[in-house]
Amino acid sequence: MRALVTGCGRRLGFYLCEQLVASGWQVTGSYRSERPELAQLRALGVELVQADFAREGGVDGLIAALSAHEDLALVIHNASAFEPQAEDPALQREQFDRFYRVHMAAPFALNHALAPQLARQPNASIIHITDIYIHASAPQFAAYVATKAGAHSLAMSFARELAPAVRVNTIEPGPILFLDEHGDAWRQQVLAKTPLAREGGLEPIWQAVKLLMENDYMTGASIRVDGGRSLAVI
Repeated sequence: MRALVTGCGRRLGFYLCEQLVASGWQVTGSYRSERPELAQLRALGVELVQADFAREGGVDGLIAALSAHEDLALVIHNASAFEPQAEDPALQREQFDRFYRVHMAAPFALNHALAPQLARQPNASIIHITDIYIHASAPQFAAYVATKAGAHSLAMSFARELAPAVRVNTIEPGPILFLDEHGDAWRQQVLAKTPLAREGGLEPIWQAVKLLMENDYMTGASIRVDGGRSLAVI
């Protein structure tokens, strides 16, 4: 069976590709720009397709590449864009458009295009990676949060539309893996309001992915993998 992982060039997407290959899956991964980590995925046999979701028609080449794979059974929407909201209103509009294309328009196009292929496989599923902050206001990240919330809504709509042939679920990560630019003070502030009081790492997300892959009676579900962080922010 084949899986698609978008945003495979680093962090979670890279890790999911590794785990899927180790589990016996054929994997196609999409990436926006070339990165050293991609050489490792190529060495594992991952089919890599360059796709800039922030551009009009950025998914077209990826859809074309996947059309050759009749064994497609899993899609993981991991590609994401993230940055604080710009102060300039004109730049805010540009940010929103970019986040919308990456978090909503690209998954929408991929789900519609790939649904017929997925429906031919037993227990096929789609997983959208969203964020716990879709349930909380965050003015400094308004465009990011709004479009991630839109991705959640899309997933719920597709769960109804594509049933019973294809299951659609979401995973809502919390403080899984801090970015390099996150300072110690900020990290401690976040962890102080996280009941499990530690960074989660990538393995808990893979565990949630496996659950959603294997449990054939789950669709329209959302799993929070956040160490309890949502208890403090929602």
